[in-house]
Amino acid sequence: MYGYYPIGSAPYGAAPAYVAPTVPTMARIAVLSPRDSDLATVAAGSEVATLPAVNLQNQQPKKVWRSASAADYITVTFGAPVAANMLALNGHNLSAGGVFRVRGADTLANTAAAPSVDTGWQSVWPATGKPADAYWPRYLSALLWSNDALFQYWRVDIADPAASQTYVEAGRLVLGRYWQPTTNFDLSGAPLGFDQVDVQTRTDYGEIFTDRRQRSAARRFGLQISAADRREVLDGIAEIQRLRGLWGDVICLLDPGATTDFHRHSMQGVFTAPQEHRIVPQFTANGEMWTVDLQLREIF
Repeated sequence: MYGYYPIGSAPYGAAPAYVAPTVPTMARIAVLSPRDSDLATVAAGSEVATLPAVNLQNQQPKKVWRSASAADYITVTFGAPVAANMLALNGHNLSAGGVFRVRGADTLANTAAAPSVDTGWQSVWPATGKPADAYWPRYLSALLWSNDALFQYWRVDIADPAASQTYVEAGRLVLGRYWQPTTNFDLSGAPLGFDQVDVQTRTDYGEIFTDRRQRSAARRFGLQISAADRREVLDGIAEIQRLRGLWGDVICLLDPGATTDFHRHSMQGVFTAPQEHRIVPQFTANGEMWTVDLQLREIF
């Protein structure tokens, strides 16, 4: 033995068994454009006359659709069949028990009677439950599923069993096919920032006066994929950025599988920087690889 306790409790030169560090699992970023669902015909099982279902196609989540009960549905009829595999619902009023379900079919009637795609009822919250952050502007919920089949008719059911709920409402609905790169974004950049617009004024005598403009500042994402597959860029995110420009919103999930921090790492936002892709000296079967810059600011 060597020395005194606790060193003396092990033979000289002995070391504890190696334990490999835990590697956190993280799903790749997912970006969903509202273009297809904004061009679709959207209707609801019920609606308040002044808060109709078409408000779900307005990118301002303050402008909500409201139902007449705590369980209702929304139908989405695309102009052409879409292999939808993601739903995003922002600015809703659902409680910790809120659930939703998505079904797709070849006719509108079959979305309820005989759907070809059915996610089943799922919680609108991650496994860790509904967060309770002070002054959080609006919560976003997302549902992703596996699907490559094209259907023109889709139905979204929403329900909340809480006794306090007499209606459901939501400010933004986006349904479509999300983009997800093979290679995730770089482990750098700014996965969380805030766009504070509060005013600070300093006097000639060193005093400072402030004016609070927001209870919670809009979030920002500032990320880059330094080497992405050429086809995934040109046929995917580059087209989303081109068509959305600096005016149109998108849904961005930094980690679709997140739990405790899902609400921090997901947003309805707009791009804040001009689109630019650069070629890098790396290659896949599709040719040279391209960069992707993702600069987003939250809409609330």
